[in-house]
Amino acid sequence: MTRQRLRLAGLLPALGLLAGVLVSLPVSAQTWDETVAAAKKEGKVVFYNNLQPNGIEPLLAKFRAAVPGIQPEQIRLGSNPLIERFQTEFSAGRNLADVLITFPDERIVEGLKTGWMAEWTPPELSNFPPAINEGNKLYTLQYAREAIIWNKTLVKPADEPKEWTDLFDPKWKGKVGMNPPWRSVSIQQVVAFWEDKGIANPAEKLKANEVRFFEGSGGIIQAVVRGDVRIAELTDLPLNPLLEDGAPIGFVYPASGTTLSANKAFVAAKAPHPNAARVFMNWLMTKEGQEALQQYCGLSVTRNGAPPLSKLPATSQIANVVDGEKILTTARQAKIVNEWRTVFGVR
Repeated sequence: MTRQRLRLAGLLPALGLLAGVLVSLPVSAQTWDETVAAAKKEGKVVFYNNLQPNGIEPLLAKFRAAVPGIQPEQIRLGSNPLIERFQTEFSAGRNLADVLITFPDERIVEGLKTGWMAEWTPPELSNFPPAINEGNKLYTLQYAREAIIWNKTLVKPADEPKEWTDLFDPKWKGKVGMNPPWRSVSIQQVVAFWEDKGIANPAEKLKANEVRFFEGSGGIIQAVVRGDVRIAELTDLPLNPLLEDGAPIGFVYPASGTTLSANKAFVAAKAPHPNAARVFMNWLMTKEGQEALQQYCGLSVTRNGAPPLSKLPATSQIANVVDGEKILTTARQAKIVNEWRTVFGVR
């Protein structure tokens, strides 16, 4: 064997070792190009989410086109069961999720402390206000706002609701809908806001007005469209897409104010596809990803300079908006849930 061939033979094991470095290198030590290359080797990302159901596939199609070679798979549940599922899997050491986006409750706050989330800095982070970042682990990508909606074919213009107190008006007895507070943190937050605005005993008042409960924002808005109820309290998650489709829905964000809920995302600390998780999460924060989130999933996004929703105002254009997290302490949350369950006889 010639000296040149001997040198080549000696290099081959080293080259093989180098090829394996990209996959084994800690994510934090990689350049972004290396992370993208490693993500494509992983080839898959599992996305737990609470997004508008009919918008998820168009969103993921945009990601596939932008980053070919990574196949997204998604699990969609309401915020409460979604967090419960992740918590159960994490506790059991059965780590299936790569990225999770949801409206948080105290379990997410606790998970921030107990190792649920990878610590990293997305390349796109500089395009967002500092307030969306919690410890380089948890990032607010969207906001939902609380509103009142009504069926425009069944409610005369003179009767259109304008304020939260209209939900308690006897003329709407049996015709008011909402998501039950024991199911949704965002509803617990707006109940706290009502109390702060001097609306005493809202559970008792709505029971007297024969409020009807529906599961989730999608269920509420469909009930209004069908005419099952005339008016409703709504987390505006599904509102923009239905308005774009021409649904006969009126809406108002009361001038007295409203609450917003932050839809927050994180890369799982024990993600089975850690590089693909970072690439997907970072894409959600790009201009294209934020526009897709807003267009297909119906919520106002947080990226600097993002345009407003097509049919709804930007959060900055809504009067007296309060961050619901700041008024709903853990103790107050428990009190509200217990009170509403008691009033409505729910175990």
